[in-house]
Amino acid sequence: MNDVVIDTNVMVYCFDNKLDLRNLLDDFFQSGFSIFTIKKCMDELLSIKRPDVQRFFLAYAINVVEFNANKNTDDTLLDFCLDKNYMLFTEDKDLRSKAKKLGVKTLGFDGRTVKMGKL
Repeated sequence: MNDVVIDTNVMVYCFDNKLDLRNLLDDFFQSGFSIFTIKKCMDELLSIKRPDVQRFFLAYAINVVEFNANKNTDDTLLDFCLDKNYMLFTEDKDLRSKAKKLGVKTLGFDGRTVKMGKL
């Protein structure tokens, strides 16, 4: 089973490009996976008032987790991935760079497909 933590920018990218996150991950993994995000990412989406946020979370069965609320969003994402040994799906270059230094596996977009980040 592959567990993936998605960053806010991945959700916005999917909204803007009308991409089906579950199908993209299905094609990439070719096996089972679970999708997670942290509450801080959900809060970020709600703060930018995207009307499609609720549908997105319901459609993709994204597990929203409260984790280490005392840090900023990026550090919380990294801590959660390290704690659970989950992959991080983000389009944030700085966050991917930090993840690489910590040994966290990352995913990103290659146009309309998912690609594995380099460690």
